[in-house]
Amino acid sequence: MLPKKQSAAKPGPTGSRHAVILAGGSGTRLWPLSRTLFPKQLLALNGDLTLLQQTLTRVLKAYAPENVWIVTNEEHVFEVRLQVRAVDPELEAHVLAEPTAKNTLPAILLALDRIVPPGDGGGDAAAQGALVGVFPSDHLVADEEAWVRSVAQGSELAAKGRFVTFGVTPAKPETGFGYIERGQALGGGAFDVVCFIEKPQLEKALTFVRDGRHYWNSGMFVFRTGEFLSAVKEHTPGLWEWWAARAERPMNQGYARLPNISVDYGIVEKISDIVVVEACFDWDDLGNWEAVYRLGKKDAQGNVVQGDVLALDCRDCLLISKGGKLAVVGLANMILVQTCDATLVCPQGGVQRVKEIVALLKAQGSQLVESHLTVKRPWGSYSVLEEGQFYKIKRIEVLPGARLSLQMHHHRSEHWVVIAGTALVEIGGEERLLIENQAVDIGKATSHRLANPGKVSLEIIEIQSGPYLEEDDIVRFDDVYGRVTQENS
Repeated sequence: MLPKKQSAAKPGPTGSRHAVILAGGSGTRLWPLSRTLFPKQLLALNGDLTLLQQTLTRVLKAYAPENVWIVTNEEHVFEVRLQVRAVDPELEAHVLAEPTAKNTLPAILLALDRIVPPGDGGGDAAAQGALVGVFPSDHLVADEEAWVRSVAQGSELAAKGRFVTFGVTPAKPETGFGYIERGQALGGGAFDVVCFIEKPQLEKALTFVRDGRHYWNSGMFVFRTGEFLSAVKEHTPGLWEWWAARAERPMNQGYARLPNISVDYGIVEKISDIVVVEACFDWDDLGNWEAVYRLGKKDAQGNVVQGDVLALDCRDCLLISKGGKLAVVGLANMILVQTCDATLVCPQGGVQRVKEIVALLKAQGSQLVESHLTVKRPWGSYSVLEEGQFYKIKRIEVLPGARLSLQMHHHRSEHWVVIAGTALVEIGGEERLLIENQAVDIGKATSHRLANPGKVSLEIIEIQSGPYLEEDDIVRFDDVYGRVTQENS
């Protein structure tokens, strides 16, 4: 059960305070659990709540719900809305979807469209207006009350016109994080920023831990809208032109042509008036399996165990099974992560190389990078049970009252068998009802739609046959979820 929504702090006298949660990433270092279509922010890695849900409940302790915005992309929007709805149903309408993933700077501007009035391109009115906090959705924060205090301190500095970021005192030499070098002290744990350093080599990271002048870059920011938009205008003029014309056209128009650019590279590393606040809370970005092990609850042998695992004489291991029994004997300092279709085995010191595995799988065209065997959709889900060169067998679940798009395929035919519930099937413009144990055939290039008119879930077995069976062989004629032609069904 999700916790009750906390009362949020109200906007202060400096103007309205808004939060933007960035939930569009597609992390690869937690493969095989994290996939492109189901990345780590949508996973529950340290409890019952997903990282996105933990972030949202934390943000609601510092911001009024009506001022919280969640930005994701079209591939994740339906799952993100589902998870947001479980925390606060009213916030589902505050989930914004990028038409195409374009990194963090365009995503922030997409959210600012809901915060800055269209007639104000970022001039004096905006500069005296909203304070905006930007927070990743896939990080772990241990002390939420301390996090709220740090955000409040950063907001006070931002209200004075400073661009504020948050630095975490490094606990160890981490080569997978970015760093911030601090300069002159401003009081209260705030410092001018000297520079940003991207993922250093181990020797330099060791120096950063020892010298006491460097922080891990948490990726969190607080700023006043005017200063932020002025920086966009100065440092990314192409993005500014697109933003400035938003009153004349929809925000998604021209989005696909925007540069793929992070807020760090686009403006943060280029502006001079920036402050780092020393975080007074424990933080980790759970960027690899070693971090999941380090922060996990350990048994008497030092193992972190999740799922159906049988371990004999193992110590200091991360053992996760999300599909089937995982039996291990006599291992030490190892990572084993098992899903229904893939298993990762590596020493704890080798977790940074998981991204090499993902790159090789991508080069081979493997679907193991993109999705799990079970793929969630706004209407329900499907699971691939078996596939060969010219056939694929799926189990499809359609939620009560839901329906798929009206579609056709150029290269495959389909055979549907109802195993539970009632199916409303439209084929070539004609509708018919099917009940358990009844079947129907759909030929190539024939329009068809599947719907569930009942009050219980509909389950069917779908057998596809043809020379090409990938999900991009879909032409949509109508879709209640607003998806475009040739997107996954």
